[in-house]
Amino acid sequence: MILCDTVKMKDYSEDPEMLLDLMHRIANCYQNSPDLRLTWLQNMAQNHLQRSNYAEAGQCLAHAAGLVAEYLKMLECKQYMPDGCCALQKISINILEESAVSDDVVSPGEEGICTGKYFTENGFIGLMEQAAVFLMHANMYEAVNEVYKVLIPIYESCRDFKKLSQVHSKLHEYFNRILVQGNKRLFATYFRVGFYGTRFDELDGEEFIYKEPGITKLAEIAHRLESFYIEKFGRNFVEIIKDSNVVNRSSLDLSNKFTSHIFL
Repeated sequence: MILCDTVKMKDYSEDPEMLLDLMHRIANCYQNSPDLRLTWLQNMAQNHLQRSNYAEAGQCLAHAAGLVAEYLKMLECKQYMPDGCCALQKISINILEESAVSDDVVSPGEEGICTGKYFTENGFIGLMEQAAVFLMHANMYEAVNEVYKVLIPIYESCRDFKKLSQVHSKLHEYFNRILVQGNKRLFATYFRVGFYGTRFDELDGEEFIYKEPGITKLAEIAHRLESFYIEKFGRNFVEIIKDSNVVNRSSLDLSNKFTSHIFL
């Protein structure tokens, strides 16, 4: 699976959504290797950052921090440190996925496991602080607050009053932004994209949620994906279906390639 998906990454180098889906699958395949999983989570964060997907980049680093928290919890329980990834679940409930890593594999002190610089207290703090920066750029101030709820006890234990002052000042600013902006914060627009056709192989019949900037229109994403797949497969093998109804497979010539774009 890992080798196959790694090869496919070259085929989808110009399709960022599919590329990141493959990277996510590879990261999940490394549940039994925390060091490699951390590397792929960071690679995903970097890829998202290149496309200004700050929310996703922040979530990737929060997952990485959750993975590190699991290891640190087993190594030594400290009152001011989070009790594994469960302490980060208010940032995203999906971070609980990182608990599987420690349950299945990680043993404190095992040679060659969790040897990178991020599997330390400072490494954990760095991942969380960077996640907070990305989430702030995504206007996800509530999530930033949850990040700092985990970090503040660590700063307090170290008597790092400079960091505490900075954090509380930032939270004051972010809470005021919530009050001022209210429901006017501009988040993303989401589209449901389905792939139909036998030549899509394993993607045939699969649907994905594509995230686009908040003011993206249906015509824009349709044109972008149509251009990509026409270049990849040829104009005669691509049809765009702009319809929110369920796709009727019997009406399609499934010997060709079809892409269905459906606006939510």
